[in-house]
Amino acid sequence: MDNNFWQSQTLYDNGTATLSVPLGKYSIEGSLYSADPAGGAISYAADLFDVPNIEVSDRDQTFTVDGTTATDLSVKIKGENRPLENGQVTTFIVRDDGTANGHSNFSGIGNLLNLADTRQGAIPSAGATNGALRLETSLARREPLVQLEVTGPGHVTIPLKSSVNAKRFEGTKHTELVDLGAGTEQDFAGTDVKGKTVLVSVADVTKADDQAIRAAAAGAVAMIVAPVVPGPSGSGVPAGQTIPVAHATYDNAATLKGLLAKDKVRIALKGVLESGYTYNPHFTDDRIPADLAKSVDVKAFAKVTNTFHSDGARRLGAENMAIWGPLQVSTGSVGQPLYQGTTRDDYFLAGTGVTYQPSVSADFNSSSAWRMNGQRATYLTPGKSYTRSWFDAPMRLSQYEFGPCVFCRTDVWQNLPGSNGADNDPTHTLSGLTGTWSFYLNGQPITGFGQLAQEKADYRYVLDQKLTKDVPGVTLGRQMRTEWNFSQAAPTTMAIKDCDTAFIPTPKVCESMPVLLLDYDLPLNVLNQAQAGLPYTFTVNAARPKGWAGSTAVAGAKVSVSYDDGATWKEAKVLRKDSNSFQALLRHPKLADTNGYVTLKTEAWDAGGSRTTQTITRAYALK
Repeated sequence: MDNNFWQSQTLYDNGTATLSVPLGKYSIEGSLYSADPAGGAISYAADLFDVPNIEVSDRDQTFTVDGTTATDLSVKIKGENRPLENGQVTTFIVRDDGTANGHSNFSGIGNLLNLADTRQGAIPSAGATNGALRLETSLARREPLVQLEVTGPGHVTIPLKSSVNAKRFEGTKHTELVDLGAGTEQDFAGTDVKGKTVLVSVADVTKADDQAIRAAAAGAVAMIVAPVVPGPSGSGVPAGQTIPVAHATYDNAATLKGLLAKDKVRIALKGVLESGYTYNPHFTDDRIPADLAKSVDVKAFAKVTNTFHSDGARRLGAENMAIWGPLQVSTGSVGQPLYQGTTRDDYFLAGTGVTYQPSVSADFNSSSAWRMNGQRATYLTPGKSYTRSWFDAPMRLSQYEFGPCVFCRTDVWQNLPGSNGADNDPTHTLSGLTGTWSFYLNGQPITGFGQLAQEKADYRYVLDQKLTKDVPGVTLGRQMRTEWNFSQAAPTTMAIKDCDTAFIPTPKVCESMPVLLLDYDLPLNVLNQAQAGLPYTFTVNAARPKGWAGSTAVAGAKVSVSYDDGATWKEAKVLRKDSNSFQALLRHPKLADTNGYVTLKTEAWDAGGSRTTQTITRAYALK
């Protein structure tokens, strides 16, 4: 704690580490992982610990971290009567000198408690006698994907864990429950399971794929997996299963087996395609308290209704929710499976200075390939409602710029948009596209900023974007081409505020390029589809880039559509809405007369000769 030096160690089983250190003040932060005592594949617990006040001096000292005193993190949402399960959990210990910009060390753990029974918490600690110690904890609470209720004999509710790749279903299955032991071929051979739910107990709950295949082949409607010996349960069924698979604890499975030993058991198995509601509370403590049970009232949250669009069919993607406490600098998150083509109400703690930043990926197994990042947000007012959408077609070039201008030119550089994509939220940025720029001066290709003319000249800038690599479930917006045509002389004034302080090298003059930027408002369903065989109307907006101070008026626009990826085109009727917005009116052909997609080509121009043409291959789908 006397300087910024830190060192990390990893110990296994009964390992020992010996360090030689100078005299001074020290703090030890760490994480402790406990294996399942029965040898199962799921960790029993993950706990943080802290020894905050160590002064290495001229005498022997002993400090002990007692793992038996660890407590589990839990959160009660007061006033919420709907079913809830634990979701993403992150715990961080932060140790710093107590200043806003000082050096800090932290140790953290993240898990998905909706997928496994691992217990997560911390071992109580003292407070810090020098500097600052904070425990930052976040535990999401969410609607369970699968719920089981015994409907006869009696009524017993059994919580279940979801499985990442198992088949999801919507609605309630009323079935008979059958215990098939280990689920071997012999177990199935002698039992009629058609139309029933199968309960199996296995040594490794992450490897129940053979049992799931047998259950489906025998006509079962669902399968529940439990460990054969006491210990934590968790998911691991691979993709491609044709029946839903859920996981129960050893104790809950024993309860079901006890009922089955007496009589036939009827159950109601309720499923949802995606959680319809989540809560995302965050807490800060100035030490690790003796009890990590938290409680927060439902009225303390702001509500965000999120719609997660998909491309023609639902897909399994991922969501990362990074959360920062008011003084927290570093954080982390765990990718939560997210079934897209759904809508969800998310509740965020408001008025406490907690900051949230979501990101959504189209594929769970390659979360960085087609990923939409949102901005950090702090919700100020409890009870306030917002609406947001993700992957809302068409995918288009991101127009968002953090600096003072985009499409601007100075005496030492020009600023152009990156190759990121976006959806209908201008603050979203989509990674997964590669972009290639081409530049033309008076019709001739040029290669760099140094070739721009000082006198007024005609320019054509072209950006070709395409999907970097194939991503399962992504069929829309994989290829875009945008051309900007405009005339401009070298800048002579500092026309854009803060242009001379926001970028390096510092310019003496800075002016915006007179380009037009295109944006769209398409009425599509949650699968980014429009109805084939019917009239269709959407809006095209032609705006100026950030930093532009001149007229925003647009002289005209043209919209064409293609149903064969651009081989042939049909022009839409265009009506003006206002000075820079237009309505495109067309009639989609029957689905059989198309390839199932609409490729969109849009042109807009102004009175000064600027013209932008943008082609989005497979901008949206038809149904």
